[in-house]
Amino acid sequence: MNKKVIIEKKNLIAYDYLVDNFAASGIKFKTRLSTAFITLLVDLDSNSLDSFYTYLAKAIVLSHKYPVIMAAFEEVEFNYSSIACLSALLYFDIEGETDQVLSVIKNENVISVEGTFNFKMDGMKDDWEELKSIGEVLLFGDSDEDIYNVTNFMMTNRNSNKSLFLAQYPDILLANVTDGLMVEHIKLHDNEDFNLITTIIAESASELIVEKNQIKQSLLDCLSNLVKVKIL
Repeated sequence: MNKKVIIEKKNLIAYDYLVDNFAASGIKFKTRLSTAFITLLVDLDSNSLDSFYTYLAKAIVLSHKYPVIMAAFEEVEFNYSSIACLSALLYFDIEGETDQVLSVIKNENVISVEGTFNFKMDGMKDDWEELKSIGEVLLFGDSDEDIYNVTNFMMTNRNSNKSLFLAQYPDILLANVTDGLMVEHIKLHDNEDFNLITTIIAESASELIVEKNQIKQSLLDCLSNLVKVKIL
């Protein structure tokens, strides 16, 4: 079956997220460019249909939520704790938000990323403004301990008994050793340390397994505030 996804060219978050995860999960697609849009022509079988809609719903949420949350960090020089805070805010209630979008796009054959949000999901912005305010308060306090405490609190409703193994770094290759499911590709930042922090929070893992000396101590210290780190 064929599906069509239309993305504004400037929405690189949605485009990169979909291309990376479609490719990683074996979903076949072709890209068509126009002046203002990128169109993904997707060829699906019944086994990949649910994954397609879930990836698409999450891309719609993340690409519109990220700029709202980022507004709290405009004057911040990012470090590990602030990235953890940003990621926790970004992924707070992500499952519920994704389900809302799924209820709108499910079984549609032509989906506009921006059109779906702007005409049917725009009400989410009010909740995101509240999350942005939390980020502003935490950054004003300038306490890493407070940031990690709130980050962990926001993750409590998503915590799972999920163990991840970092098989490769700095090119991030994470294996889910608990249930064997794919770990989503998340590349919101140029800094791979930041992307690893974001991915750990997005996966809501309880344990991260790394090989000794694979990543630097300062990054390990940050991750230890978010998840149980086991060193082989």
